[in-house]
Amino acid sequence: MTAPGRSAVIVRNGTVLALVVAACNHLALPEGLFLALGVLIILETDLGGGVLAGRERIIGTLLGLLAVVIAAGVLGGLSSALGVFVGLTLVRLFGFAAGLTSGFVVGGHMVAGSLMNHGDAWWHYVFWRMVMTILGVIVGVLVSRHIYSQRSSSAWQASCDGWLLDLAHLLERLPDSTEPEEAFAALRERRNGLRRRLPQLAAERTLIHGQPDEAVLRAQQQLQHGSTVMSAARDLGLLLKEEAPAAWVPPGLVPRLLDDGRTRIEALVQGRDAPDAVADLGRCRDLLSAALPESPAAPQGDRTQLLIASRLLLLADALIRLPRSPQPPRRADAGR
Repeated sequence: MTAPGRSAVIVRNGTVLALVVAACNHLALPEGLFLALGVLIILETDLGGGVLAGRERIIGTLLGLLAVVIAAGVLGGLSSALGVFVGLTLVRLFGFAAGLTSGFVVGGHMVAGSLMNHGDAWWHYVFWRMVMTILGVIVGVLVSRHIYSQRSSSAWQASCDGWLLDLAHLLERLPDSTEPEEAFAALRERRNGLRRRLPQLAAERTLIHGQPDEAVLRAQQQLQHGSTVMSAARDLGLLLKEEAPAAWVPPGLVPRLLDDGRTRIEALVQGRDAPDAVADLGRCRDLLSAALPESPAAPQGDRTQLLIASRLLLLADALIRLPRSPQPPRRADAGR
């Protein structure tokens, strides 16, 4: 996000949060601060990430409520320190069982805040904190969905397109690259980052459409086939350093396939199919399949040469299967 974009997000979030806090104070809502915090945790990220963060906060709050009921209600005779210890232990155990990554922190705050600061009135505190947290998350999702511009899908696709373009440029430089491993390591790290953000994308599309839609499937396919392209190209870079392709490999096939691959990826990022590149990739694949030696025991069936051929076939197939990126949204829809 550019500096002006970040500034706009900060101003927008601050304005929304100030309005929420003012409304809570005006209405004298009990524990209204947690309504404002519930809104804030949604707005501080994109819609998909906000949905996941809100889910963690709600589940953590409910688990904290359960832990407080057990520690203070069932074990009411315990000292406050022992009660807090039992409550925090329960929250941690419940959090592990629920698969939380950060929500248990909210549950811990509920335990400590109620048992240490509210004494016998803990029930009033935890009840209203739970209600306000859930209400805040709901308000935050509604605000983020309808007036907040940042989306997981657009941010994810922009990152994926950048990754694919860098992969295309690496294909172009592959025959002359002296140290491809470092470049591929960087690409792998970016690919892993895209994988980690897929749950945010799925959460956003589920919220908007009721279930994960074609955008999630396309994202998964782009990562799957793009990863195959990356792995095959990396292996080719290492293998071609050791040995040139055998005589039975059609002359000029390797640079031709790499050039078609670069053209194909660049077209896909632009939302086009590049049918000429796809057809030529198919021809390269057919030529290579027909040229493969029938018996691996034959002299031409040297292990390195067979590895080169297999990676070329894998590369061509993955490039053909790569789905194109969606068309950019129309200007009228860009603010959604």
